[in-house]
Amino acid sequence: MKLFDTLQQLLGMQDKGSLHAVTEQDHQQALIKERADLCQSLDADPVEQTVSRDNARDIIFLGWQIANVEERHAKDNRRLAYLKLFRTRSDKYVCQRMTLIDDEEKHYQAVTVDDMDGVRQFFGDDRLAQALYQFAGVATPAH
Repeated sequence: MKLFDTLQQLLGMQDKGSLHAVTEQDHQQALIKERADLCQSLDADPVEQTVSRDNARDIIFLGWQIANVEERHAKDNRRLAYLKLFRTRSDKYVCQRMTLIDDEEKHYQAVTVDDMDGVRQFFGDDRLAQALYQFAGVATPAH
């Protein structure tokens, strides 16, 4: 079996079942991109939004996506994570975080919160969250 594995490496053949884990270094070196093109103005009519999350029902509501930032791998531009912030018609916020665990496996977390303190509690204060707060035009968490 070792000879077969070596031959696969030499010929550039990849085991389709093997995935590449995302490392902490990948996150530290990642490029952060704001996605204003995916957001809506609060002056526009609310739109039905569906926010996915693992091990729970999707959150479906009328509202606006007001901020979207993503973290891209510095070498190959693959998306490592994104944060989305929505505002509902009833003035609540829906927060979503997607993280890439490896090349294909994604993890989705999402919550509905009443105010910006809840938003900060959910997203925390890492680099990506700081970019979201700046893009959304809200004060950053106190340290």
